[in-house]
Amino acid sequence: MTATPSMAPLPDSWVERIFDRMQGLYGSLWVDRWRSGETVERNGRQFDRGLLNAKATWAQEMGGFADQPERIARALESCRHRNMPPTLPEFLSLCRDQVAEQTVSLPPPTPDAERRQRNIESAAAVKVGSVGNLQWAERLRTRYLAGERLLPIQVQLASESLEEVWEGGAVKGRAPARFGEAAA
Repeated sequence: MTATPSMAPLPDSWVERIFDRMQGLYGSLWVDRWRSGETVERNGRQFDRGLLNAKATWAQEMGGFADQPERIARALESCRHRNMPPTLPEFLSLCRDQVAEQTVSLPPPTPDAERRQRNIESAAAVKVGSVGNLQWAERLRTRYLAGERLLPIQVQLASESLEEVWEGGAVKGRAPARFGEAAA
């Protein structure tokens, strides 16, 4: 995955960070590898020509990893366990060896057809508002009175369905008629 001549080079700031990290890991073993002793002036500052050439070469050859900074970061991290600094071909190989980030996405669940049909039939059997379908609320009332901790929404829905007021672990009587409803 080396850069082709038409591929953009790695940004200078990235190459600087690579070289800084390598110098931190390997000290003079890294810097002396590139130093030529010949200096050039750029923007009023003196730079070693060999080091500038090395950075330009690394930028060009590493361009193929510009869209995969995580591979470069992991390759740099793997250098912590090396006694000698890598050459450019070795570092490119380290980058290639790193697994690219992959987002793992699971396929959407496929419901069991038989279970799905039972749920549909069970839901269809409940007739909202008809007498006799409040067993669920009565079961929740029994659990509530037994001291079982229920979710607030369970208490609210069951007590409203039974037209009762549940407070402090007890049923306090019938709920007052709502506005617009006839009192029983």
